[in-house]
Amino acid sequence: MATQVVGSSTEQTGEAGAAIYSPFVLSVYDLWVLKISNSFAWRCPTKSIQLPFFKQFIGKRHLDIGPGSGYYLEHGNIPEETAVTLLDLNTNSLNVAKQRLGRPSTVTIEADVTQTLPLEGVYDSISLFFLLHCLPGLLEEKMKLFTSLKPHLAQKGVVYGSTILGKGIQHNWFGTRLMNFYNNKGVFGNRDDGEEEFRQALCNEYENVETRIVGCVLLFSASRPKDDSENSD
Repeated sequence: MATQVVGSSTEQTGEAGAAIYSPFVLSVYDLWVLKISNSFAWRCPTKSIQLPFFKQFIGKRHLDIGPGSGYYLEHGNIPEETAVTLLDLNTNSLNVAKQRLGRPSTVTIEADVTQTLPLEGVYDSISLFFLLHCLPGLLEEKMKLFTSLKPHLAQKGVVYGSTILGKGIQHNWFGTRLMNFYNNKGVFGNRDDGEEEFRQALCNEYENVETRIVGCVLLFSASRPKDDSENSD
């Protein structure tokens, strides 16, 4: 299957968070983010916590939104029969992640998740690891993404991922300084992101929601999308 690349012509309001992923940044991403920052700043280790969580819900049709360096795709033991689609605003990330996965059939979609998603069909699993804290705006605006994903989640599918919280947790010295730096630069937009509001927003859209905090990171999963008529009452 040939690779499909779809571009979004709408205003790219998520551009600031995506622009940082240059080829150089992606080359050091595993070391700086997944090894050093996850272990010592966010206190949610990659290998022992986040990677096993990524593997947990992989279905036969998988959509990975914000694949970063492609680490989870490379080390996630994704079955050969699984059809994988990658979605990101940054072409560097899409290319690197696809290369690390090593499957020519991988579909890549270049799009801004804060805009209308150019998706077709449904997926058995949708992962969003370390994406939401990079999006601009209030948490309630970011959570509209999960409303947009509902029509593309299979009946027994799961949407899941991780995000760094800005409130309701205790950041250490290292984490506080990274939080301030990234938020001031527009790389992060998560100062007011808390678990309670996050969980409530998911519960408004999905029947089954699970969340847990490890260090400063929220791990979440949601399934069984609610009928939109239920939310209009």
